[in-house]
Amino acid sequence: MIDKIKEELKSLTDPNAIAIASVGMTSRDSAYFAVLPRRKALGFESINFLVSSKPAAEECLKLLDGKVKYILIDVEAKKNVDLESIARSTIKSSIIKSYKPNDATVEAADLFMLNYFNGSLKDKKILIYGAGNIGGKLALRLAERGANLYIFSRNINKVSLLVNALNTILPKYSYNKIKQIKKFDEVNNFFDGIISFISSEKVINEDLIHCLKENALVLDGGINNFTNEFYKNCTYKLLNCFRLDVRLGFLYTLMPLMDYCDMFFRDVQGKAFIEEIKIVSGGVIGDEGDIIVDNINSPKQVIGIANGLGGTKEIGNYNRKDFENLVKIQKYISTR
Repeated sequence: MIDKIKEELKSLTDPNAIAIASVGMTSRDSAYFAVLPRRKALGFESINFLVSSKPAAEECLKLLDGKVKYILIDVEAKKNVDLESIARSTIKSSIIKSYKPNDATVEAADLFMLNYFNGSLKDKKILIYGAGNIGGKLALRLAERGANLYIFSRNINKVSLLVNALNTILPKYSYNKIKQIKKFDEVNNFFDGIISFISSEKVINEDLIHCLKENALVLDGGINNFTNEFYKNCTYKLLNCFRLDVRLGFLYTLMPLMDYCDMFFRDVQGKAFIEEIKIVSGGVIGDEGDIIVDNINSPKQVIGIANGLGGTKEIGNYNRKDFENLVKIQKYISTR
């Protein structure tokens, strides 16, 4: 473990990049420690690790502390190990940032699907095999894009609850409701694609091939979800088989580290006064009559006048003072 971490640290060779490390966990029964593929984008270099226990986490974090600027800590409770608490008691020098790798995986899968289907999933018949965290989130995302979504899991009751919940929050005018599929006996040449997100290996066998159209997509999101026999027998339908590369979701992981986020909370969001007139910006709910602007430190645009309830007043409801304050702020902005 020590040698592997040192090797990964040596790979951080770009002097202009910000060095980061991610430490995550998996719900699978896995090895004590694993190294994941390196990632690089937008001026960041990342080395990435999986741990499976408290001792492994402590050892890994101690070796990384101070060697990278940021350490991203997986806050999703995949095992009975509080990784965030371990990090906060172990790391002394590096900056701790929480992250959610499952959400990054959803982003990666969504981007993959958009690219594969040339930017539109409307009415594409997609089967998601698995009713867990990622499968449920992705189902909602793809259904919102207009896909005709079906979910399958061996836990029929869980799928039923999940489908009902997702359809409850699906936008009212969505093209298609999400559906449960319980068996595949009479389903032939139906699906444009299958995506798997299950924690078990080699579960999906060749019996499912008849459900897929010729040239259909097979996307292994859970990694090793399909059997060897599936791949050996899928050639007669010319299926397009991929493993999901979660590096597609790396930019989502980087968002909390970007200067833009710090700038937003530092320069855009807040309250201030201009000529004794209160201005608010960045989602701050102003009192009735406050002027809402686009940037608290350097306003360039007036958004409206606050109604005191989180919205803006209708122009017909402006009083004399509202008009006077609005003119003053617009004049101030125009002279900046």
